[in-house]
Amino acid sequence: MNGKINGWDEDELVCPHCKDEDLVLPTHIRNSTVLLIGEFPGDEEIKHGRPFVGATGSVLKTELARVGLDIRQFSLANLWIHKPNSNKACLEYGITKIIQIAKGKTAILLIGSDVVGYFVDEKVSQVNGLEVKSPYLSAPLIMACIQPATVFHQPLGELRLTLSKFAKKLKEITK
Repeated sequence: MNGKINGWDEDELVCPHCKDEDLVLPTHIRNSTVLLIGEFPGDEEIKHGRPFVGATGSVLKTELARVGLDIRQFSLANLWIHKPNSNKACLEYGITKIIQIAKGKTAILLIGSDVVGYFVDEKVSQVNGLEVKSPYLSAPLIMACIQPATVFHQPLGELRLTLSKFAKKLKEITK
């Protein structure tokens, strides 16, 4: 195999560790300075092969638009490139992809408890809406954010506040 599909080598379209073919690879927007990182793909993401196209993505898209940001301008990724399983090598493969894509980004939004826990070693409830430091990622702005799906179970205010802070900081550093 030596062709490319959507910017990915053909041999990258199958998980090298578990051979799962239902992958949701990161979408890397060439000139994007922002990366949003989620936890794992849901059924809709797997169906469409793209991150953040399901219910959670819809909430995120709407709330980002509310603060003047367009999700289509950002690179998107998940810790897991397929449904989570017990094979740690699968998770590490997804993380390696994220670290590659994160290089040179101006801003990174870590979304959800697993993502924040892995990259920052903190509980998202303790750092939601705050700038954080990561031993694995380097960008002028790295911010933690609760999982947007929480709006299906609790009020929207906390997510809105976090995304408003992210938008404000992003605009400050990209002037």
